[in-house]
Amino acid sequence: MTQQGQLLPTGTSAILQPQRDRLDSINSQMVDLLHERMQVCMDIAELKAAHGIPMMQPQRISQVLGQLKEKSAQVGLSTEYVESIFKLIIEETCVQEDRLINQRLVQGRSS
Repeated sequence: MTQQGQLLPTGTSAILQPQRDRLDSINSQMVDLLHERMQVCMDIAELKAAHGIPMMQPQRISQVLGQLKEKSAQVGLSTEYVESIFKLIIEETCVQEDRLINQRLVQGRSS
């Protein structure tokens, strides 16, 4: 199983596989949660469109990032790491919200 103190690839795979399986499961859950999060954001975008609320809500973004930084510190994650991930998530959410709101505006004009 070893060659000069090194594990052979088959031994490495066997040792790592349980953790890799666990990681794959977590990754899948994260994608499901991202999907759920986007669905909630699209519900919010529908409300924004229906009530003429601007898509961009900078104070809310600041609030969310602040909460996430606090949570990150509590669980021992780098706040910069978590903030960078969520900035990307929020950026994509804004793109999708903007698209939906613009579609509703166009549909409203056509009615």
